[in-house]
Amino acid sequence: MKEIEGDRRRYAACGGEDRRRQFWTIIKKYCPLSSSIFFYLLLSTFFACSKGYFTHEAVREAAVGYYTMLVEGNYKGFVNGYADAKNMPEDFRSQLADATAQFMAGENMRGLCGVSALSDSLSADSTAVVMLQLQFSDSTSEEIEMLLILQEDGWKMWTP
Repeated sequence: MKEIEGDRRRYAACGGEDRRRQFWTIIKKYCPLSSSIFFYLLLSTFFACSKGYFTHEAVREAAVGYYTMLVEGNYKGFVNGYADAKNMPEDFRSQLADATAQFMAGENMRGLCGVSALSDSLSADSTAVVMLQLQFSDSTSEEIEMLLILQEDGWKMWTP
């Protein structure tokens, strides 16, 4: 306990407490919403992290899950995995699902039978890049990158 008291006295003697107060006084004066914004960002990061979304395992699981939907023919579920899917009109989402089905039936994606995550990169701005390996029924494979963004309900696909 004596060490802590001594550290506090040294900190106060160096003007540490006054500098911290001055810093926050300036921030509040020139950026009145800064404390609210900071608090919101802190809370949103806390809740996203507390739900276990901001992990390597979670982002890889989401990316593999979206491509597994393609393998299984769940094109509507795949389209609903886009970050802005909630803002799309239902008929547009339906058209996207149909276009996805046509793409999957095409020559390039015919025979897709599996997917696995090779690596990922999480960014501080709640985005991620996941490197996926697509396996095809003719024993070939292809590596692709998938961009994801963390939202309230988990990782969603997005294009910048």
